Amino acid sequence: MAETITMYTVFLSLLFVLIIIFLVVAALAEKKYKNVVITEKIKCRGYYQSISLLWIFVFVVMVMCIIGGISLENIGLRSMSFNYNIWFTIVILTLSGLAVIFFSYQTILLLTSAKAKEDAKKQISMNEGVGQSLPQTKKEKWLFSILSLSAGICEEIIFRGFLVFLLQAIFPDISILLIILMTSVTFGIFHLYQGFKGVIKTGIFGAFLMCLVLVTDSLIIAMLLHFLLDFSSTFLLSEG
Repeated sequence: MAETITMYTVFLSLLFVLIIIFLVVAALAEKKYKNVVITEKIKCRGYYQSISLLWIFVFVVMVMCIIGGISLENIGLRSMSFNYNIWFTIVILTLSGLAVIFFSYQTILLLTSAKAKEDAKKQISMNEGVGQSLPQTKKEKWLFSILSLSAGICEEIIFRGFLVFLLQAIFPDISILLIILMTSVTFGIFHLYQGFKGVIKTGIFGAFLMCLVLVTDSLIIAMLLHFLLDFSSTFLLSEG
């Protein structure tokens, strides 16, 4: 048992180091391009790097699973089941359904309404720096869509899958509330490059996704919702 716990601790430490490396790389990239005009080439390079880094993280997680004899079901890649508190499940699933409708509606509206695009442009212009990371050209939007899908899959495996499994393996008596808190804080810190407000927002969203994983006993719906949130930002800026 002691050997197993030591192995899990090593795995968790490696994951933590990877997150720190990501934050350093993101911070350096932010500083490098702070006073630079962001061209399509620079933006696409950033998307390529983010996509690659996410899948490298997942590759490392899968290697850890193979070494540690951890199955895909152990990290949340399994079919859904609903065995949690019925009222809590209803609330979370209802909110998730409303979120799916909202993100889908926002995407369709941005694709069909000139007024919606203009309103989005005004909101972005009021938030300095946000527009620099959003896609505008066809190539950028295509890559950003792939990035959105990669984030939806990879970040759920890392934070709501593998990290949760490790926490429960190392601390068998850990409470659900503490798991929600630790995973959401870690998820928020992972998005430190978005600034303090970005950390808070992603942390709250991460807590909700963790609740969704708890009531469905699977990462599937969380992956879908995560993807839709990111993908809904693809069309905030018009081409040109």
